[in-house]
Amino acid sequence: MLKKIVTTSLLLLALVFAVSCSKGSSESSAQPAAGSTAKKAYKIAFSNSYVGNAWRTGCVNIFKAYTDRLVREGVLEKAFVSSAGDDVQAQINEIRNMMSEGYDAIVTITASATGLNSVLEEAVERGIVVVAFDAHVDSDLVYNVNTDQIEFGRVLADWLVKAMGGKGNILWIKGIEGNAITNMRTEGMQSVLKNYPDIKVLGEGFGKWDLSTTAEVMSNLMSAHNSKGIQGILSEGGGGHSIVESLREYGYDVTKLPIAEGEMFNAYMKDWVELGLNTFTTAQPPYLVAASVDIALRVLNGETVDKMTYINMPTCSSQQEAKDKWYQPTQEGGFLCDWTDNDNTWNLTIEEVAPK
Repeated sequence: MLKKIVTTSLLLLALVFAVSCSKGSSESSAQPAAGSTAKKAYKIAFSNSYVGNAWRTGCVNIFKAYTDRLVREGVLEKAFVSSAGDDVQAQINEIRNMMSEGYDAIVTITASATGLNSVLEEAVERGIVVVAFDAHVDSDLVYNVNTDQIEFGRVLADWLVKAMGGKGNILWIKGIEGNAITNMRTEGMQSVLKNYPDIKVLGEGFGKWDLSTTAEVMSNLMSAHNSKGIQGILSEGGGGHSIVESLREYGYDVTKLPIAEGEMFNAYMKDWVELGLNTFTTAQPPYLVAASVDIALRVLNGETVDKMTYINMPTCSSQQEAKDKWYQPTQEGGFLCDWTDNDNTWNLTIEEVAPK
């Protein structure tokens, strides 16, 4: 009888042990293997080229503000930005350093339309996601984020010729000579101007999307062509305030002479509000950099993304709109009034993108 009780007890203990082991094994297998479902915190770098104007500085500030928050949220492990200038080889070297540092993604504004293709494609072949913005990169391996630059130029020229009644003399301020964006905007502008033979381009120059450079260009153009009479200004952007100052210096009524201006700097919006300019603006929004970070993260997380993503261009067409929506009285003249989109998709603040 004792033997039977012992045997029964042993069987019960074995059964309890088996159930216990089975239960423990089930709980363990329900836990995902390390890294199998949790999203990785990525490292992302921004390779900028030219940094000599407020727009580029705005891009850098927006990148830092947005990625700093993503680091705090654990989406990113690290973010880094460098500006190599207009030196193609210097930017190639910077990108190679980023590759060596093990960045998962690189967003970039390239110094050349084609000069960096090889190093960017090499980065992709090494498993790095590359997203180019502002300056288009013609490669099937690289993602591009931009506004429609040909349309950008077209809408500016279209507004101007209509504001001028289809005839008159104009000065044409472009961006950076040889730059892909300038080339596309020029194409868009020319597509309109060719249909208006009574619009005469008296002179043109490259303002580099910069106030001081545009001031110098306008000084030279006004000296050379003012005697012929100027009825309009076609500008890619970045130097609008300098254009207004130059015209007023030469006695032009800026409430009547139409100016098509391609950026939304605060100094220009202030001129519009206070002087009642006859103008229209569109812009290349600096938050393209934040949209590019989002594209890189989507690709890294396995989403299928189109190689070309177009972002809508902001516009302003009236003094009242400039006053109510864009002008920022508390900010300096170089502040980019189009610092975020209508929905503030990236939850940015003015204090973050324009640090004192």
